[in-house]
Amino acid sequence: MAAMIKIDKCVAKPTEFNVIKITSALGDEVQKAFKVANKLDEKLDRPSNTWKAIFQYHGLIWTDIWGFEFIANYGKENQCRRQPVSLNDRIVEDRNSEQFLIPNELFERYFM
Repeated sequence: MAAMIKIDKCVAKPTEFNVIKITSALGDEVQKAFKVANKLDEKLDRPSNTWKAIFQYHGLIWTDIWGFEFIANYGKENQCRRQPVSLNDRIVEDRNSEQFLIPNELFERYFM
């Protein structure tokens, strides 16, 4: 019996989106910001400085235990779990501010 699978062609429309490239300089900046936020939060009942840093760095976080990670759509209904981040990965933000972490190899294959 022949398979009833149908494969269509797809052409993407030109679209504009924001991209944040993960660099070692960005990693150093995020690490410093989170160490300062953690120190300020020690005196507080809630980690409000850490929350501010997560928003400021578009979901990028640093912890001494897990290192550099990303939380897509932080603080929104569709917030994702933590994802590990590698050098040269990209955070893509669409026009609705939804975020996606794209590995470097895939980004270069499809967008460059």
